[in-house]
Amino acid sequence: MIIRKTLREQVVEILRHKILSGEIKPGERIIEAKVAEELKVSRGPLREALRQIEEEGLVVYEAQKGCVVKTMTYEEMQETYLIQSTLEKLAVQMCGGEISKEQDEEMQKLVLSMEKAANQKNLYDVIKFDEQFHECIVKTAHSEKLHRIWKILEGGNTAAYYTMDTKTLVPFDVVHINHQRILDLFHKGTVEDICKEIEIHYMVVPHVLYENQKKKRRKELKVWLNLLGKG
Repeated sequence: MIIRKTLREQVVEILRHKILSGEIKPGERIIEAKVAEELKVSRGPLREALRQIEEEGLVVYEAQKGCVVKTMTYEEMQETYLIQSTLEKLAVQMCGGEISKEQDEEMQKLVLSMEKAANQKNLYDVIKFDEQFHECIVKTAHSEKLHRIWKILEGGNTAAYYTMDTKTLVPFDVVHINHQRILDLFHKGTVEDICKEIEIHYMVVPHVLYENQKKKRRKELKVWLNLLGKG
């Protein structure tokens, strides 16, 4: 089946990739005129695209600056992950932990794609396949309302990775294993087992980043104390 993307969708994809690849960095302003000229598009579809990635949590409008790539705080990330994991656990409860053969095959394919991307240290694709995997979990509930709410928060996962300087923290060697563990529980675990694993899966990331932030603050404090002759 041929799927033709609208101009807005194409622009969204390009902007998202620029942010995810680090070409446009957290806190950097997105100048509409410059981007429109670069992409050879009018301001209309560009602004529509910016509104979409704003809803995804990748950009935000700031006074005196305009549209800038969002820097996500630890508190915002923790809140987003808590809500996302809760929605996914609800989906598991609604489907009774049962997935179709087609869903099983799709999720397994995504785990393998994630492993390949991780081996290549391709963070952009790792996150893409990660989000598609979790979207599959939400879709098991066959609830359009639940899926729509979850999609609103989807960009938070991406924003977390790219605004917290986390590339060195990404566990490329186990990221696919962590997702395989969730899928395996759909085969042989209970609803409670699956929900618990999803909760752990989500909340371990903010914890790792929080600990990393504390280490960085301690290191910065030590540097300042040394400069002040108090180290």
